[in-house]
Order: sequence, then structure tokens, then C-alpha cells
Amino acid sequence: MAKRAGVSTTTVSYVFSGHRHVAQKTREHVLEIVREMGYEPNQLARGLRTRRSHTIALIIPDITNPFYTSLARGLQDVVGADGYQVFVCNTDGDHASEQAALKQMVARSVDAVAFAGYFNHRRDVAPLVANGTPVVLVGAGTPGPGVDVLSTDDVAAGELATQHLLHRGHRRIAFITGPEREGPPADRVAGYRKALAEADARYRKAYVARTSFSRAGGAEAMGRLLDLPQPPKAVICTNDMVAIGAIDTARSRGLHIPDDVAVMGFDDIEAAALISPALTTVSVRPHEQGQGVGRLLLQRLEDPEAIRQRVLYAPAVVARDSA
Repeated sequence: MAKRAGVSTTTVSYVFSGHRHVAQKTREHVLEIVREMGYEPNQLARGLRTRRSHTIALIIPDITNPFYTSLARGLQDVVGADGYQVFVCNTDGDHASEQAALKQMVARSVDAVAFAGYFNHRRDVAPLVANGTPVVLVGAGTPGPGVDVLSTDDVAAGELATQHLLHRGHRRIAFITGPEREGPPADRVAGYRKALAEADARYRKAYVARTSFSRAGGAEAMGRLLDLPQPPKAVICTNDMVAIGAIDTARSRGLHIPDDVAVMGFDDIEAAALISPALTTVSVRPHEQGQGVGRLLLQRLEDPEAIRQRVLYAPAVVARDSA
């Protein structure tokens, strides 16, 4: 191609990689030759030469949760423009599966990893760090050697949700959270408790219901809350799918939302605005978070020695009909 275009092989390489400026006229001429010859770059050979696979792994706990779908799309939008492909690994929130997936990333020689695990312990990503693979912990964790962190301010998110209900006169406020006592769900519960204390509202241990991060989990936990001798009048759910399940149960018991019980979620997935009544939720901007993860990983690939970062996204209440 270089011979036919009358340029150096280096110039052709720069046209493909985009890493150096090539005059527009020269670029167009080279690309015309490429089209005539029907050439497609061999990514495997390119990876052997550059020592990069041009792949980025996204490890998530639940591929059926629209939050992670939106996160993945935001990540792909950013890194795809730079020639990277994203492949997604689902772990079902199982710690052993998360650890196995992380080890696989070393074996597959991926260029970088976005880890949106339920646990997000830095020790879990140690094999990747030792291998020199950039890692972004999504949702929780502490930045350090080899690791950046991108998350929502989850304590503030829990406060905002609780304050929203308190300002509407609610005092018997429950919280449906996940099974673990750490990570973003625990931080949201901490924010909930803080807001209750600041408003001199009673915290009831029985009002914190632990369940799976799913619609079925939300339905089951809402049933337990409604069976209490003094059931809550408002319920905050740790994500929107859990909130939709909670609404399912409330309706099955003949309750009206929000008149009999108010329900809030987190994430602001697309379905939140489509159900009836439309779900009041706390937006954590998953697509923007995915884009932020992509930018962090690309920066780290460009400059592995740069100072490690923790990026926090500010939450915001999206008020609709359910609360």
C-alpha cells in the first residue's frame, strides 16, 4: 500500500493508528488505496507488534440490570472511538465468580479492566495490578497503585432520597437494600440513617430489609415490610429494579402508590419513567459513568504513571409520581 501510494510504511501506519498527524490530502490518498486493495488490518498481528489486544473488559454482577447496560454503552462510546472493543463478563454477584473472571483477564491479556463488582476489594484486582493492567473500580473502592475509582457519592444519595420523603411528611421510612453490609448499598443506608437522625425521625432496625438486587428480591422484601405490626409508609429501594418489585407486591395487596405507601428507587433506568405510577428515583447517570470509566482507562493506558484518581458523581432526585 505504501508503495502504491508513494509514501512510507510509517505514514500508512500513522493513517491507521491516528497516533500522529498526517496531512489531510495524504490521508485521503492512502485511504483511497486501502479501499481499492480491500485491505483490512489484522488485529491479532497488530496486537503482537504493539503488545496491545485493543480489548477492554467490563466485569459486572448482573447483565439483565439496565443500569449495567447503560454503563457498558457509555464505556463503549468512549473507548470504541479510540479503536478498542469492550467485552462484558457477568458474575451474578458471586465473589468466587468475580475472582475467577479477574484471573481470566490476565490470561486473556486485555489492555484494561473496568470492575463493577459487588465487593470491589483492591486485593481482588492484585493479579491485574501486578501484571501492569490498568483497573477502574466502578461503584466503590480506594484508589492506589494500579487502581482508579469511579463512583456515585452514595452516602449523599441515601441522604437525598430520605430527605425527599421527609420533606413530604413521611416519618415511617424503610430501606430495602442488598444482602451485603459493605459497598454502595451500605453507604446509601448510612446516608438514610444520617438523614433520619438529622430530622429527629426514628430509625427502626426492622425497617432495613436485606434482599437480592432484583425485581423478585424487591417483591419479597416489600412483603416482609408490609407484614410488620406497624408497616412503613414510604420505602426506599437500593435500585430501580428492586423498587419495581416492591411496587408489584404493594399492588398485589391492594395498596395504592403513593397514597398508601410511597416508593423510591436508585439509578433512573429507562423503565423508571415508563411504569405507572412513574418511579421517583435518584439518578446516578450510568451512561455518563460509563463514559467516565472509558476516559479514565484511556488516560491510564496513555500515562501509566499518572496520579491515581477517584471520581465522584453527584446524585440527584428525579421526582415522579410514586413518591
